Order: sequence, then structure tokens, then C-alpha cells
Amino acid sequence: MREAVLTASRSGSAPDVLVARPARPEDAEQIALLSAPFVEQGLLVARPQAELAARSHDFVVACEGDRLVGCAGVAPAGDGLVVYNLCIAADRQGRGIGRDLVAMAENTARELGYSALLALTRHGGEWFGRLGFAEVPAHETRDEWRTLFRPGRTSRLYRLRLTSGQSGNRSTPTCRLNQTKE
Repeated sequence: MREAVLTASRSGSAPDVLVARPARPEDAEQIALLSAPFVEQGLLVARPQAELAARSHDFVVACEGDRLVGCAGVAPAGDGLVVYNLCIAADRQGRGIGRDLVAMAENTARELGYSALLALTRHGGEWFGRLGFAEVPAHETRDEWRTLFRPGRTSRLYRLRLTSGQSGNRSTPTCRLNQTKE
């Protein structure tokens, strides 16, 4: 994924300048700390720090100075690219950061020629729906997508179909992306 500058603000306050960039192995500790509250709530799968470091190439992170305030991983799943481990720091939620990280994943999926962006979640299906995703009924779930499901979890799969006529920029007025290459 590409580096981007994010400006996030709450209504009436000055914007915070954030940078979204590809993760590096040394970000694994902060990704694990950011993910921990969501893992404790059962919303994210627990991943050891060593796994996060090894898979850092899958992640984009949103940073405010040296502080990591958001992250999202992407990985191939058949003809789709799946967004995983999407989380935003509690004090930075509601500013459009997650929406912009998903937009970056969507742009990456388009650039790589995928026909769909997928999201597997136990929470936030309505949020993904507002971004244009639709829940995939069980009878439409492809075999290559079934491997995404972890035994014992009650996750739901959402899909955003990517067509050439759609725009990949789903950013909001509260969080704008200006993408640049790293």
C-alpha cells in the first residue's frame, strides 16, 4: 500500500495530521497493543507479536507522530482481497480513519486486479454496509473464502464488488487521503 497523509478532526476542532504508511516489522509491538482491547472483546483474532512482525508487509498503519492510532491488514483470498485486523485507537474513533484505511485497501485491490474486497467481522457489519459492502450469504461463500473462517467464531463475511466504474476513494470530509508513494 502507499503512504498517505490523513487529516482527522472532530467537528469544531482543529484537524490532527496523521500519516498512513505501510507497516514495518518494528511496528508489530504497537499493532499488538492497538489490537489488544479488540482481542479482549472477542472482536479480533489474537495474533502473536512475532506473527504480526512476519506479516507486517500485509499492514498499513495510521500514525500520529510516533503513535500508531490505526491499522489494517490485507491478504489475498481467491479473487478477493480480505481486510483483517482493522482497528482504531479508542480516542481516535469516529474521525474517518477506519474508513480511509478501507479506502486504501480498496485502491490496492483495484490496482492488483481483484474483483472484490472482503471483510470478515464479528462486529461492525452495519459499518461495512455504510461503505458499500454487502453480507455474503452462506450459500454464496466460495471455498477459498471458507478458509478465512476460524472454527468456533461467529464471524460474518462482507463483500464489496469492485467494478471499473466505481471510485476507490471513500474518504470523508473529516479524514482526507492524499496518497503518495513511499
